[in-house]
Amino acid sequence: MRRLLPELLVVALFVTAGVVVYLDEPSEPSKPPAAQQAGAAPSTPRRGPAPDPDDPTTWQTSDQVPGEIAPPLQPGQRAVLSRTKRFSYKAAPGVTITGWDSRTRRGPVRYYVMRVKWRKPGVVVDYAHGNRVRKRQSVTSMISGTKGIVAGINGDFFDISDTGAPLGIGFDQGGPLLHALDSGWNNAISVNTAGKWHVGDLPMVGSVDGRPGIKITNYNSPRVKINGTGIYDWRFGRAAGLGWTDGQRRQVRCVQIVDGVVVSNSTTLPGNQGIKGIWLIARGDKPEDRLQQLKVGTKVNVSRSLDGRVAMAITGNALLLKKRQLVTFDDREMHPRTAVGVDRDDKELIFLVVDGRQSFSRGHTMVELGKMMLRLGAEDALNLDGGGSTTLAAVRDGKLQVLNSPSDGVQRSVPNGLEVIYRP
Repeated sequence: MRRLLPELLVVALFVTAGVVVYLDEPSEPSKPPAAQQAGAAPSTPRRGPAPDPDDPTTWQTSDQVPGEIAPPLQPGQRAVLSRTKRFSYKAAPGVTITGWDSRTRRGPVRYYVMRVKWRKPGVVVDYAHGNRVRKRQSVTSMISGTKGIVAGINGDFFDISDTGAPLGIGFDQGGPLLHALDSGWNNAISVNTAGKWHVGDLPMVGSVDGRPGIKITNYNSPRVKINGTGIYDWRFGRAAGLGWTDGQRRQVRCVQIVDGVVVSNSTTLPGNQGIKGIWLIARGDKPEDRLQQLKVGTKVNVSRSLDGRVAMAITGNALLLKKRQLVTFDDREMHPRTAVGVDRDDKELIFLVVDGRQSFSRGHTMVELGKMMLRLGAEDALNLDGGGSTTLAAVRDGKLQVLNSPSDGVQRSVPNGLEVIYRP
């Protein structure tokens, strides 16, 4: 494990009044921003462009709030000017949580890091969720009923304005696959049945036996891909109707399968009702035509699974690190952030939460987040949902509580997350 970037040079280190002050890179004296010179009034922060609500690849966070633009930096100006430790404690055997404040040229930042020794007997990291895929609740509500709970963080991006369902994959330890899609939102952190952790692409494979022309693209997703077919069952929650097709009414079809037999085939998409059996939802000319061929009384077997012997998985929107190499190049918008990474040298999972959109903490760009994960020792790392979703809750002094400062002022209701459990 290497917890300093290889290209960084530690120039000075000293302690004064409990504050650690250090430089991580060669740093030249620089003038303060123009707005801070000669008593000038501070300018209104510039913000990034509004994302496309129908294109999650343009989202920085699920709430789609344009972030403050990070001031440009000259070479050598990424120095951390000071660091003040706020707290550090052992949450459980093999689990430590630390919080600190840093001062940088871009402004103050507040960090929280949880390190989890995944080989420690009794320690389990699992997918956290409600009793339905689309059910949203606070992180503390989501994890409070788990026996042996130590901590939890928020998880995947989700359809915040409509169904509430997460965009990608969810698979919990000892349970079935809960939701997934074939491609397009498959950057995941997962562990297989042999205990090996993986960060990277994790596709779903779905099929209708004997019907190779029916391409399964989604399982319990917020919406069905254009020219795709989705599988939905009771785990999703109440039916979303036209929400599954973004309001598209033509060239759509719903086939209901109960006990392996087609019981209905209709161009009407049911909404706001419980799902009995399995529903196949087609969107587009060819998918609709192929589902039309499944006549009432036809025997049908539908399957969906993930590649490999996956035991637990959750997705995020983008990789930050791969084999200790920074693979994100977005150094523009600052937001509250949540990330998770793998340190295979120390057999640790690293959870990082960065407060943002607040006077005491500006948040991070994706590049800053990736560099911090690298500094903390991660080899591979994944960005999870941020913004108002960013939450770290943990047991401290015998009580489950929120350790960070969610930017909305309260915990946001989210559909999933990751939880750390200790059961000796």
